[in-house]
Amino acid sequence: MSLPQQHLPKDRDATREEEWGFTIWEFIADNWLYLLGILIILAIFFYARYNWRRRQEKNQMN
Repeated sequence: MSLPQQHLPKDRDATREEEWGFTIWEFIADNWLYLLGILIILAIFFYARYNWRRRQEKNQMN
């Protein structure tokens, strides 16, 4: 015969930190160097695309 345990805590929803294991600010603080690198690569890509388009338009005018 087993007795029911009355002292068990009730289930509750996890907080954001418990669910993900970190907050967005902790993620940014820990990975700022990688995020900066990604932003630099994106800036180079968009500048090259803009420059290529400008050159193509200039060549079509001639």
